Amino acid sequence: MNTVMVKQKENKMKKFYRMEGMFPPLITPFKDSGEIDEKKLKKLINFLLEKGVHGLFIGGSYGSYPLLTMEERKKLAEMVFAEVNERVPVIVQVATPCTAHSVELTKHAADLGAKAVASVYPYYYSAFAYDEKDLLGYFKALVDASDIAVHLYNNPKATGYATSTKFLLKLNEVGVTGLKDSAGDIMLLSEHIREFRNRGIDFSFAIGTTGMLLAGMALGVTGCVAGTANALPELMVELYNTLLKKNLEESAAIQLKVIEVRKLQNIQGFRPVACYSMLKMRGLDMGTCRKPWRELDPENYKIVEQRLRELGLL
Repeated sequence: MNTVMVKQKENKMKKFYRMEGMFPPLITPFKDSGEIDEKKLKKLINFLLEKGVHGLFIGGSYGSYPLLTMEERKKLAEMVFAEVNERVPVIVQVATPCTAHSVELTKHAADLGAKAVASVYPYYYSAFAYDEKDLLGYFKALVDASDIAVHLYNNPKATGYATSTKFLLKLNEVGVTGLKDSAGDIMLLSEHIREFRNRGIDFSFAIGTTGMLLAGMALGVTGCVAGTANALPELMVELYNTLLKKNLEESAAIQLKVIEVRKLQNIQGFRPVACYSMLKMRGLDMGTCRKPWRELDPENYKIVEQRLRELGLL
């Protein structure tokens, strides 16, 4: 094996990280003034770690990242890494509409000790103006920016761009070695997994749609980025661990409960908003969400609280 081939093999190994376990996409607590509430953030991190989550995913949709400035995103990451202190692996979501800004966030995450970065496609223009070469160039820039793994965060609702298996293979060719899939299409996910297995490509598959975790793990998914785990980490960790034991009947019962909770979270707009209220119901004040989001209206708060009690989750 020549020197170039050895170097390529080393680089590929260096940039691979398999997400395994339950990784809550951390919500961001805010003060009424709009600032990030570091004290409450630390409290949330320790609550989640005490409940047995396997890692954290920060700067994602639940973390309100499109509503944060670049400096706030860096500050948030610094707060999280300081508090976690290597107790669990952390993955940082680094997407912006601008390649240079995403590269900057990637380098920052690597310096802090992230196991990997993840990114949706560079949003806004990705829905209608970028071709495959543009998107491949964006991800190659992230891969080249550091020595940590780069994963695709596939969220077509947010970016307007759906990922085919053919394009996912092209992303792998430029160095992307993992997928956090939030497309909600189990057939397409199964196609991704099958094609990568058939080609002998080692690739990290994680799911971001908690209602599909049972099916996903049966197909070969190893990680889950579960927004519901912000407020109910025990429930999500129990589901993951039960699935590992291949107890189908018990897993199905827990999965159905998770799906009902996920529907409850949709009571008022996007699901992250409900997590702030659900944590408050558990005695954990996580401050408020950032505008233009608003907290649950009183009537919706009561509906969620009552149903969670009926489900035995409060």
